[in-house]
Amino acid sequence: MKTIMNKISLALAVTMTFSLPSCSDFLDKEPLSQGTEAITFKTPEQFEQAANALYVLPGWNNYKDRLDGGTDLSGLGSNGGGSAPDSDGSWGFGDIRTCCILLEKAEQFGDQKAIAHSVGTAYFFRAWHYFNLLKKFGGVPIVDHRVDIGEDILYAPRNSRYEVVNFIVSDLKKAISLLTEEKNISNDSKGKVSQEAAKSFLARVLLFEATWEKYVPSIGYNLDGDGVETGAGSFKPEGYPSINDMFADAQKYSKDVIEEAERGTFELWNECDSLSYYYLFNIDDKGGNISNFKGASKATNKEFIFYNKYDYDLKRGGVNLTHTVITWQAASISAYFGEMFLCSNGLPIRISRTGNMADAQNNPDFQGYDEFASEFRNRDFRFIGCTFMPDRVTWSSRDLDNRQCTVLGKPYPDPVFPKNNDVYDPTDPAYNSVCLITRPVFTGGTHNGYGCRKYLPEGAGRPEKTESADYPLIRLAEVHLIYAEATCELNGGNISDEDLNFSINKNRARAHIAPLTNALIANVWDAGYFDHTTGRTICKKMTMLDEIRRERACELFAEGFRMDDLRRWGIAHINLRGQKLGRHLLGTAYTKYTANDNRYFGQPCCDLETYPTTYGIFEDRDANDPDYGRPIATLAANLLFSQRDYLSAVPLSQIRLNPQLKQNPGW
Repeated sequence: MKTIMNKISLALAVTMTFSLPSCSDFLDKEPLSQGTEAITFKTPEQFEQAANALYVLPGWNNYKDRLDGGTDLSGLGSNGGGSAPDSDGSWGFGDIRTCCILLEKAEQFGDQKAIAHSVGTAYFFRAWHYFNLLKKFGGVPIVDHRVDIGEDILYAPRNSRYEVVNFIVSDLKKAISLLTEEKNISNDSKGKVSQEAAKSFLARVLLFEATWEKYVPSIGYNLDGDGVETGAGSFKPEGYPSINDMFADAQKYSKDVIEEAERGTFELWNECDSLSYYYLFNIDDKGGNISNFKGASKATNKEFIFYNKYDYDLKRGGVNLTHTVITWQAASISAYFGEMFLCSNGLPIRISRTGNMADAQNNPDFQGYDEFASEFRNRDFRFIGCTFMPDRVTWSSRDLDNRQCTVLGKPYPDPVFPKNNDVYDPTDPAYNSVCLITRPVFTGGTHNGYGCRKYLPEGAGRPEKTESADYPLIRLAEVHLIYAEATCELNGGNISDEDLNFSINKNRARAHIAPLTNALIANVWDAGYFDHTTGRTICKKMTMLDEIRRERACELFAEGFRMDDLRRWGIAHINLRGQKLGRHLLGTAYTKYTANDNRYFGQPCCDLETYPTTYGIFEDRDANDPDYGRPIATLAANLLFSQRDYLSAVPLSQIRLNPQLKQNPGW
């Protein structure tokens, strides 16, 4: 196997030293990425210390990387274009070298069983880092051992993406054979990577690559290159799995995890009625920060399979999420995404039985836009878990915060309105209480979407930067989605009701929407489907694969999957181009009511003369057009994402150091 490590990355890695967290406390210490042979690998405990240092994971301090910014789910200001950067922090092999050191030392240790979990951890994290490189750059140099400065292999060419995939899969299979099952991990070690985490991650990798190899060639652009002038080449190792083999294995490994969940090891968190999905992402235990109205603690959460563990006393998030995630009615969440959330009967907000837009009607469960809250009624609970409902409590629903508690079936507490909407009275408790309710104001500009609510902790008087909720990286709901998609792909776009019930219908049950069945979507057209190729809403026949993909968007919003999904499905260059429209505006509550807040009091909530939109309002055709009266959020001219952008450019500084590293096509 070709092996290489960049000279700069290596030089940095060689000078690093391990930190030594205790065996009972593997929480991320500063700086856990540091590592060399400074550790004496003579006892199982020392191997465990070294393995603990491998937990270099994304966390609350870099949550913005996971908010799906720049995708079709979030506001698009611009994308694509530009030239290759001189440097890129994601092109690095220091953490990989640290894994290699532990694995090399393990080969010299006598009692392999005593260090099995530590060795499995190293294989897991080496695969984790390589998968991140693969997604961004495609083929990259493979380092399977400790490399020292001066070795000739420092100047070898890139390995193909297929070699990298093989390497990742091999590492994860080794990890699975060595890691401890979740049920056998002690309470004081919860959060350590488990056998089920490795199986889940392997299923994720296999699904990603199988769909990439199935769909990306259809974009009409050779991303592999020839490996001589451009790219990493297309060499496939002997025995490389077929696309269907990868789908089958993704199905197998995800099934194993779901079956383990059915034995009680994992379960979807559903402790807070209609707001369970929302509160799942900010469960806390200490410092007065238990943020859900049921007081459900971290001990109740068995949905997270792999996560960055935080603790109020030992390791806090370091970000004041309460005041940084929220964007209130700004363009952070697109209308396209908002309208992906189904009604409680399991169908879109607009349906047709003929495929003709002229025959399309609102879903009988859909309450329209006459009131600020009406579009949220009878809808997927995840809609209110991801976005703020206008004209409702914005911060907390906890009675301990002196606010109304949520009851089953109500996404928010009943609001407290001003006594007189026609007269601004600063003494009215509605204007200055903790449950202040004011009608939202559309002030034009870029304010075309929904405000982000996901990850937003609640709590009165919460000190800054004390968030210590665990940061999810793999959770059971994703495994359900992997199983459903792999099964559907494996069977030519078909999946049985039994398999749906085994997987994503469990997610839909928490979201309070009807189960997905073959009968449900038979002869139904989604008349609210936004076609990115035309920039218009059209009728589209509902299919199983489309619905599984819709479920991924709704369930995994702001968890860093969307861009990867668009690229592996071969639709990124379609969905990220063209004119984008915002949420419904004309003919809604925004034009029906006046504002009742202290700044805009008495003005129309939507006053286009005073606060015009940046690019105007879509008014083509007539008021029956589903797109009529929506702001033009982004002009097509601002969106330049093209086929070359499926992979990022290799940093120019790396190519100067090693001319055999060939640039990705198009850069």
